Amino acid sequence: KQPGFHVETVSILYYKNTPLDRALDHLALAVDRAWRKGANVIILSDRGVDENHVAIPSLLAVSAMEQHLIRTKKRTAVSILLESAEPRDVHHFATLLGYGARAINPYLAEETIVELIDEGLLDKDYHTAVADYNGAILHGIVKIASKMGISTLQSYQSAQIFEVIGISRAVIDRYFTNTVSRVGGIGLTEIADMVNRNHSKAYDP
Repeated sequence: KQPGFHVETVSILYYKNTPLDRALDHLALAVDRAWRKGANVIILSDRGVDENHVAIPSLLAVSAMEQHLIRTKKRTAVSILLESAEPRDVHHFATLLGYGARAINPYLAEETIVELIDEGLLDKDYHTAVADYNGAILHGIVKIASKMGISTLQSYQSAQIFEVIGISRAVIDRYFTNTVSRVGGIGLTEIADMVNRNHSKAYDP
């Protein structure tokens, strides 16, 4: 923590079988509550998934909160950080930054690196391996941004310079507002079904 920063962590977990739109509404209320307590840095975290608690997909959570902050005129007062097991490849990080995350802690990716070292599948020390992974991700993000003619990461953050394929207009309008989409697709119900299906497979005895 640094002077001038008030950090609050908000969970993006919700009880299994809760409608996803209700979970996102509850998340927005939790973010508002943190802001009222004086938070200017909010960490969205999916730690704590268990048999009964599911995580909102990280990109949906980040973009939904970005749009909520814009609509409620708090965007310049709050920075969103993400602590998630989901992001692992360059595109994940690029979209998360492009839709509002200011920093990302990919804790599962780093824990996987530790496991690979422990099992002898990776011949590096932990700090070097993580630094190499972070460097590769950053290089990939810079490459994507430079192809779009963007020279700084700050200009890329929240720019939403993507085209959506396969998501319904209702979801885009509410949670990925102003993103270009020429093809419709799945709604929140189908996204929630996919999340629940993966969660059930993970906890299937």
